[in-house]
Amino acid sequence: MVDSCATIHGMMTTDLKQLLKARKLRLIDLSREAKVDKATVTRWAQNRVPAERVLEVECITGISRHDLRPDIYGPAPKRSRSARAST
Repeated sequence: MVDSCATIHGMMTTDLKQLLKARKLRLIDLSREAKVDKATVTRWAQNRVPAERVLEVECITGISRHDLRPDIYGPAPKRSRSARAST
């Protein structure tokens, strides 16, 4: 499995384009839903999703905030055994 995060200049960055592709979405799809210019979403993909937009992008795409900005939200929490057993 390919890790979606890479360390660049000591900062965690997320490959937004790959995360979208895994959900059969494109940058243009996100730009339309978020009502921003495609150039804006391209900047997010080149850098990172701004903190104030993370929850909106999570809601639109279903991509976890932990995957979008692990520098803010940390890694995704592990599910407990009892939580897995109840699903």
